[in-house]
Amino acid sequence: MNRPQLKALLSSLLLPLLLLVSATGAMLYFGKTGMILGFRRASLLRFHARCSLGFLFFILCHVALNFRIYLAELKKPAKRNRR
Repeated sequence: MNRPQLKALLSSLLLPLLLLVSATGAMLYFGKTGMILGFRRASLLRFHARCSLGFLFFILCHVALNFRIYLAELKKPAKRNRR
């Protein structure tokens, strides 16, 4: 798999994981006790933690693959202010 395909795959995986982490986080926040939409709180918490770790892993991979682009974007405003 070449670099652009890998970047596209990572970006495509980030959105569903963001939605899962957000949804399970909201369910845990608003459903304080007992069952939440048919899930036990403990199992939902484990699922949320695993999704969060996966999300963090893909974010770190995304940043590593795009680090040169980030640096170039940070340098642009500095060059504009010198003029």
